[in-house]
Amino acid sequence: MVVPYVSFEHNGLPVFGGLDPGKRARAFENGLCQICESPLGRWFYVLVRPMDVSVGHAPEPGLHPPCLMYSEKACPMLNGTSATYRPGGVIAQHPAGRPCDDPACSCPATAPTAESQVRAGRKADDWDAWMLSADQYELRRDAHSTAVGIQLPSDPKRIRRVRISPERERGLALITALLELGA
Repeated sequence: MVVPYVSFEHNGLPVFGGLDPGKRARAFENGLCQICESPLGRWFYVLVRPMDVSVGHAPEPGLHPPCLMYSEKACPMLNGTSATYRPGGVIAQHPAGRPCDDPACSCPATAPTAESQVRAGRKADDWDAWMLSADQYELRRDAHSTAVGIQLPSDPKRIRRVRISPERERGLALITALLELGA
């Protein structure tokens, strides 16, 4: 099992689904893969949900093509083995989901985000993988100049469906049928 570089770790154990804010920032600023921590190459992927398209950026660092393939197999949100997000969110009370007796622990620094609280217990999102080229790597920043994601270009090199809900599957089938009718 590979521990994704950007995962929060508590006492040496990864908290899958929880991104370490410091590691995430380093990955964004240095163009590093969120899985293996190596620099992204000429071509890379970003994982995108419909809500990310509406805000114009992907909130997670990019991935190398082989690291995307690993993620699709290992991540329950991408491979479909988890139908919903955790009821209490990724970091409910404590990032490791268990009591912590370590006074030096960085737990308070990893408080749940507004987004994770909104997703808690909800149905899993659809995910696509957008292939981008190195010249399309542009960071979206907040008012404090902190990187919050990778800007989604209007012309990705490729979009591949990763996780498709039954509702989205029906919608895509309807669009295909309409296009075949010449509409």
